[in-house]
Amino acid sequence: MNLLAIDTATDTCSVALKCGEALLSCKRYEPRAHGRLVLPWIGELLSEAGIIYSQLDALAIDRGPGGFTSLRIGLSIAQGIALAHDLPLLPVSSLAALAYNGQPDGFSGRLLTAFDARLGELYAASFEVDRTHIRLIGREQLCRPADIGQIVSQPPDAAAGNAFNVYAGALADWSASFKNRINSQAIPDANAVVQLASESDATDAVNLQPVYLRDEVTNIRKTS
Repeated sequence: MNLLAIDTATDTCSVALKCGEALLSCKRYEPRAHGRLVLPWIGELLSEAGIIYSQLDALAIDRGPGGFTSLRIGLSIAQGIALAHDLPLLPVSSLAALAYNGQPDGFSGRLLTAFDARLGELYAASFEVDRTHIRLIGREQLCRPADIGQIVSQPPDAAAGNAFNVYAGALADWSASFKNRINSQAIPDANAVVQLASESDATDAVNLQPVYLRDEVTNIRKTS
């Protein structure tokens, strides 16, 4: 299977191409550079693999949550390619991709993912992880660090994401029981999106919308 993946949910931009058993990728931390990097990288990876767009079987995209502008850039590029070449579009959660990259070796159990959403808030979700199988428990949320305990009924077995660095003080007491199993350097990327795409249902490119979460919270506050 030839699968192209794009991840622009965070300040780190990445593109990956799975071509048969080979996995090629480009990744760089460079805020506000996603629009400049993605299409040239795709061209480079296709050239390296020796294939063209028409030989792709599907396209996977990190649909968020994440930054408003960066998500829009990635999604617009993915939609354009999918529509132009009649490709199925496979949306993958940024928090699930973070769980894939942040799990300890050979891990099986509950893993909490959380990364900085700015404005004193974080994106978070709890997953049941069994190596390559990652199942969401509950729902993805945007919350303040002090409220992260509401996402899980009990402390997880491990955790991943930069929120445990950015909000280290606020999360220290709550995360004490699993502090040695926190991968605060893990981020979502296109390699993880490739690996998780097989568990995603194909979505019509025209109707696919990014997941921001912040809009949902704003709407709830307006109506409360």
